[in-house]
Amino acid sequence: MIDIPRIRAFLVAAECLNFTEAARRLYITQPALSKQVALIEADLGFKLFTRTNRNVALTPEGLYLY
Repeated sequence: MIDIPRIRAFLVAAECLNFTEAARRLYITQPALSKQVALIEADLGFKLFTRTNRNVALTPEGLYLY
């Protein structure tokens, strides 16, 4: 079950497309944000973001959910 804090974490991360900035806005650490997003992705069974060393982008599924 996806709870409200995880949904909020996803929405802020999707808005920022930067996990460090999103974590700052949520007053949590970047690893904590990454864990929340990973838990949502595990619950849903698909990736919401593509991540490289420098970029974060929504997958088509992530964009649809957003």
